[in-house]
Amino acid sequence: MSDASARLRELPPISALLDDDRLAGLLTGRRTLWLTRVIQGVVAELRDELRTAEGPILGREQLLKLAVDRVVAQADALMSKSWTRVLNGTGVVVHTNLGRSCFSPAAAEAARTVALHNCDLEFDLPSGTRGHRGRQVEQKAALLAGAPAALVINNNAAAVWLAVRHLSRGGRVVLSRGEVVAIGGSFRMHEILAETGCTLVEIGTTNRTSLEDYRQALEPGTTVLKVHRSNFTVEGFTEDVELAELAELCRGAGCPLVYDAGSGAFHPYAELGLPAGERLLAEDVAAGPDLVTCSGDKLLGGCQAGIIFGSRDHVSALRAHPMRRAFRVDKTTLAALDEVLTAYLRAEGQPALPTLDQLALSLDALEQAAEHLRRELVPAAPSGWSGQVVPGESSVGGGTFSATRIESRLLMWTGPKAELERCHQLLRLGDPALVGRMNQQGLAVDVRTIAVAEMDLVVQAFGRAWQTMASNGSGKDG
Repeated sequence: MSDASARLRELPPISALLDDDRLAGLLTGRRTLWLTRVIQGVVAELRDELRTAEGPILGREQLLKLAVDRVVAQADALMSKSWTRVLNGTGVVVHTNLGRSCFSPAAAEAARTVALHNCDLEFDLPSGTRGHRGRQVEQKAALLAGAPAALVINNNAAAVWLAVRHLSRGGRVVLSRGEVVAIGGSFRMHEILAETGCTLVEIGTTNRTSLEDYRQALEPGTTVLKVHRSNFTVEGFTEDVELAELAELCRGAGCPLVYDAGSGAFHPYAELGLPAGERLLAEDVAAGPDLVTCSGDKLLGGCQAGIIFGSRDHVSALRAHPMRRAFRVDKTTLAALDEVLTAYLRAEGQPALPTLDQLALSLDALEQAAEHLRRELVPAAPSGWSGQVVPGESSVGGGTFSATRIESRLLMWTGPKAELERCHQLLRLGDPALVGRMNQQGLAVDVRTIAVAEMDLVVQAFGRAWQTMASNGSGKDG
């Protein structure tokens, strides 16, 4: 008999786990249905492992205990929340992997209220008849952008798809080769366009596309798409066409123009300390494209959403499109976005939104925050560690201002590299987790992306990590 066969003979049957007293507390009521599937999966995993295992052959009881432990661990994980709060010490303000822009308290409370209660989502209270979803939210967005109308859907990828599909109706779509962008892990512009049924016509080159390139590509039935290069820059020998100039050409040729503004914003970037030159959404709309799209959860400072701006006729047609229902947002998104847009409407200056607040932080405020952390943490740091406040650079993130670095302040820890790496791992495994920066200089926390109310949580996170290291012998308290 081969080792593999001998090992597999000891594998406990599913019935043994279903009858095991250690799982009796879990296998009750309706939980038995899905837990049986978990047990089947665990047994299948063990079977695969035993076929290629080496070393001593485990007995039936050992494998049974191993299976029970795995079932309990998976059940606990499944019955727990699926995400962990994260303290963002990376300095990336709009961090895609950490959820992008944080809600303002007002936006969070608005989403919570409509989540807990019924609301007039699609009900017109004065008339007592069915109403239009998102009616006033879209009116606010349109007013801020200077557009006749707006439509809110679930994200900007859907907004681009719907806009192009509506205007092109499966015909030719012209796009500069320098704008066939890829964003994140799954958004590739040419793939999105392929799903509209259109024929993509690439013009120009990666670094140079002229007005004449567009002119030569225009013919009846052509739609032009222009895309903001959100997450990369092209420098050197380059040429591009201004949006207003392209809009004029398209109008003259009778060809519609869609502009994907990417992040989009209603507040002047320069006032946040970012480079001048990036347009506001109102400027994009005023340049004359037929439709302009943007995201709601980047520099706009809101929640995940896509917003399409255009004429009333175009937006009405988009709202009536069969695919619009597949892209629509729920009441919590509309409630949160409504509060964000209201903040812009109410503000005499900078709206009180976390993303804008973080970008606008002064160096003095950052210095004070970093020094506060240093004073709180250094006395408890492991032996051989040194914590210093040092200059650093934050970034905007979210595929915006890709070449821009914003001066910031870091709390930088230096010490034995293995201990620093272990500490960073433990920080990421905490609840809340703390994600910082680990590089050749040391372990750093950029305080730009740590809210004032989170400072004590950062101190506690380091305290827990150091305590674990000390108890495991991988670091000693100083």
